Amino acid sequence: PKRHSMHWLENFVDMVSTQVANAKVPTSDLEEALEFQDAQSDDDGSFEPTRDEVNLPAGIPSSAIILREVMKVRAGFQRDGARPLSCTDAIHKCRDKMAKDSPPFYAFSRMLGESQRNAIWVIFGVCAQFDACETMSQLDDTRQRLRRVFNADLGAEGLDPVWGALRTVLSRYALVRRAFEDYADGIAQRPGLGLAFETMDAFLLHAYRSGGVIGLIALPVLAEQVAVDPQVVEAAIALGMALQLTDMLNCVGHHFRLIGVCWIPREALRRHGVDYSVLAANLLQESTTLVGDSRWQALMRELVALVPPFLRSAIAGGEKLPKVGQVVVRAAVRMCRRMLARIEARGYNSLGPHEEMFSWRIVGDLAGAVVSSDVADGLHDGGGVAWGQSGL
Repeated sequence: PKRHSMHWLENFVDMVSTQVANAKVPTSDLEEALEFQDAQSDDDGSFEPTRDEVNLPAGIPSSAIILREVMKVRAGFQRDGARPLSCTDAIHKCRDKMAKDSPPFYAFSRMLGESQRNAIWVIFGVCAQFDACETMSQLDDTRQRLRRVFNADLGAEGLDPVWGALRTVLSRYALVRRAFEDYADGIAQRPGLGLAFETMDAFLLHAYRSGGVIGLIALPVLAEQVAVDPQVVEAAIALGMALQLTDMLNCVGHHFRLIGVCWIPREALRRHGVDYSVLAANLLQESTTLVGDSRWQALMRELVALVPPFLRSAIAGGEKLPKVGQVVVRAAVRMCRRMLARIEARGYNSLGPHEEMFSWRIVGDLAGAVVSSDVADGLHDGGGVAWGQSGL
């Protein structure tokens, strides 16, 4: 996300979180935000799925594996029950980094209770430790620090501030080490220049390691004291993957020009008869031959159709979360549906300039998430993600 001021969003989120916490619906303010969004939009914000199911590639953990890790952390770090999580200097530093590097997510973190906010800020700080790794040696060292924190047989003495803060988080929230390890795998296998993926499986696995793991890491915090069951675990992974896929498909050309990476799998290019050299020229804006091309539109339609099943899974489990968690999930789902509708409305032209996901329209997404649960009702029917296909 851009490093710019989003105080307007923070103020709005503060207002919404207060009302949600008090079980009130600020109808006038929220409906005004919705009406303003609708007045500025030239589409209805809806997207009709064309795919019933997505088969997941190997490498995405099953809910059973995740639930076993949750129980292990609870047994190792919460023998005396979950403890409140007070802010420390280390947590303050994590908070400041999140506010600087990711203003939209920082704004949304303010919806959470104190212990939850502190935990999310620490999680961001830990992920930043992995992001800062430039060599495999540094990444291996960071993994060792992570494993040291999750070893309940070792004391917390001598841990660096961020890792000590993570250890404190474990005394309240049963975070999943596997999710952090998978995040590190994603960093170790960052795509090089040019085509990022040979296969659709590689495309989806990247979406998990870059996005799905974030939902999985944050899940114990958002769930608070709600029982974490397989459907909730699947929802966390699904929402993270949906956000990542939507971002990649919205910004195909933008990301190619910015970082030199093309997200479209070679397998999909071959299936639809699109030559990579022609695609590259279009992504660089040196040619417009694929704008309106039926082959490109069919290819993009196929990839975009991967997202709605993830959104259905996200809503199905997200409605089991506490009130604030439900609002966060609904708002994210509304944002994804809005962006998918925009991709469709522009004829699947993601070759040129992109449309910002995190814009003022988030206000409408958040307002709609509080005012009604129609986004949940609209996604309950139809297929979802074939979670049974994944068991690693």
